[in-house]
Amino acid sequence: MHLVVVGLNHRTAPLEVREQFAFSRSELPWALDALKTAANQGVVLSTCNRMEVYTLASSAAQGRSQVEQFFAQLGRNLEEVSSHLYILEHLEAARHLFRVVCGLDSLILGETEILGQARDAYGAAVAQRAARGVISHVFHHALRVGKRARRETGISRNALSVSAACVELARRALGDLRGKDVLVIGLGEAGRLAARALTAAGAGSLTMTNRTYQRAVELAAELGGTAVPLEELESLLERSDVVVSTTEAPGYILTADTLRRITERRSAPLFLVDIAVPRDIDPAVADLPGVVLRDIDDLEAVSEGNRRQREEEAQRVETIVDQEVQRFSQWWDGRQAVPTVAALREQAERIRLQELRKTLRRLNHFSEEEQQRLDAMTKAIVKKLLHPAIASLRNGATEDNVRTLRALFRLDQEEQR
Repeated sequence: MHLVVVGLNHRTAPLEVREQFAFSRSELPWALDALKTAANQGVVLSTCNRMEVYTLASSAAQGRSQVEQFFAQLGRNLEEVSSHLYILEHLEAARHLFRVVCGLDSLILGETEILGQARDAYGAAVAQRAARGVISHVFHHALRVGKRARRETGISRNALSVSAACVELARRALGDLRGKDVLVIGLGEAGRLAARALTAAGAGSLTMTNRTYQRAVELAAELGGTAVPLEELESLLERSDVVVSTTEAPGYILTADTLRRITERRSAPLFLVDIAVPRDIDPAVADLPGVVLRDIDDLEAVSEGNRRQREEEAQRVETIVDQEVQRFSQWWDGRQAVPTVAALREQAERIRLQELRKTLRRLNHFSEEEQQRLDAMTKAIVKKLLHPAIASLRNGATEDNVRTLRALFRLDQEEQR
């Protein structure tokens, strides 16, 4: 069995495709239960820029089949997006995950939010008992790689986040944000970060609304903003200059008809940033006069200058990833050897005891102490004879090495007896 990842991201699929396969935090538990049925175990990493399923399979083809079964149980047809998928196996799958948590595969190079998102995805899988053994090791290793990259390089130093990119988009559209009325809809992690970034940018006023009103009240108290119930959304839109929407709603919370009514009552331009996946705002809103709409894919233009500044650090991170993939490979090969080491020791111990008993039957005049010395001596001889082979297996034996050793010692024949 090997690690397999099946997924799509901002490079392989447009937003309208990605949003069809996104999972909110509230959806993850039952999605992971479905994944356990289809593939026994795995982790679902779903962010605004990617949806990836990590699982174990004997081949990439089997991994894809398992993920297709998983999506079929959820009523989603993976075949419809087959041209957008990437499927990676074993070391390439591990390399991909390491690059993801380091921010090398992000729309905004070096962004820090992906590390926490990967940690949360793994935590959700553990909570649903969908991650254990190899999958757990891989994600623990990946999270360590992400921390190492940020500790040993400047990949995340002054890096843009999605929330900071939202502020930059607003500045490009409206200029100085001082005196502008800002509305943040949805106060999950992305919403909270956006609210803080807009406050730091000097927004004139900050209003927050959320399905859970108490969360809006708490964050408003922290940032000095105002909390308003979601039911008052239309009136809020009438007096806002900048709107950032980042809910986990399954459909549009702002339709073209709603925004048309609002713009007819407004004279000032309205700038909307939709960083939700699936999207919160109907794309048709972009055609309305006096409205500027941006979505998650528009952040790439903001991040391009930042990306050029970070290319040198990215190369240093790639070196770290190469080193960590090699470590993962050594661990994997050592893990593959564990059953063979156990079988080799078991066979040697069985032979040792058989021969020792034969000898002691002939030497029945030996005292108890002498018998114990003979037993200890034979154990030491066997241990020294096996040590080179076992050390070789543990220090990175390949599958061919394991196969050769099993043939030499006829371990498979012994196990069939």
